[in-house]
Amino acid sequence: MINTCLYQGQEIVKPENLMLVDPKIQAYTRDVLMLWNGRYGSYYLGIENQLIENYPMPYRILQYDCLVYKDQMDILEKEHRKKKDLRSSEEFLSGINASDKLIPCITIVIYYGTRPWQTNFSMKDMFDVKDMSSLIDFKMNLIEVHSDTHRYKDKELDLVFSMTRDILNANFNTIRNKYKQGIPKQVALVIASMAKDEELYQQIKEEEKEVIVMCESLDRMREKARSEGMILGRRDGLIQGEEKAELRILTNLLKKGISDSYILEITGVSSELLMKAKQSIH
Repeated sequence: MINTCLYQGQEIVKPENLMLVDPKIQAYTRDVLMLWNGRYGSYYLGIENQLIENYPMPYRILQYDCLVYKDQMDILEKEHRKKKDLRSSEEFLSGINASDKLIPCITIVIYYGTRPWQTNFSMKDMFDVKDMSSLIDFKMNLIEVHSDTHRYKDKELDLVFSMTRDILNANFNTIRNKYKQGIPKQVALVIASMAKDEELYQQIKEEEKEVIVMCESLDRMREKARSEGMILGRRDGLIQGEEKAELRILTNLLKKGISDSYILEITGVSSELLMKAKQSIH
């Protein structure tokens, strides 16, 4: 994924050169943080997963990356105090010497929402001034799964992204026609996890077979979700269009782990009302 998104598919980052590191940096915990010792030197590579759009995301990523740098600075300063090897006034002021270097950090945001990311893509987007020519910008690396057009050389990764995209967009006919062949169970679990569909994840996990026919699993999930939606709708007044009843139905469906795309398809409610139901749970 990193090679495709950052290096146009060239095999720059190799698995054997990646090492998972503690994702907790001071008071914050990254979703994924790796150390890459490769062709160009050492880099930290971070991944942040987003289910819904977070308006200050460029600031959050900048903050996370800066904390990675601050952590390195604290370690360097501590080592120099221990060694007592700072000699010049410049070194005393800086807390480090001129030869000290930091490991850079590159973060990718993976967005699993069903709607396009619409607001802030960089720090400049968060400012309201007419002249930005003198401002140093910080633009985040964003992958929107629902509209991702990258073609990944790794066949399993390409399958994960393409099928997840179809699930998020509720393209059930496409799934049925394109994915008739079985896929490895571990790949199917990743797809269900990326689609944020807990019930589908558990269903696949309980399968004894190591090869899963996803279109069959999705069909069963869709029919079950539609049936539950219809039953709950008749019981609680979804058909009458009463917002309180709609919110109760949506809350029940969400608590069952049914994904946003399934709920929107079987109920026909607006995404705004679904968001309101999700907020009521939290």
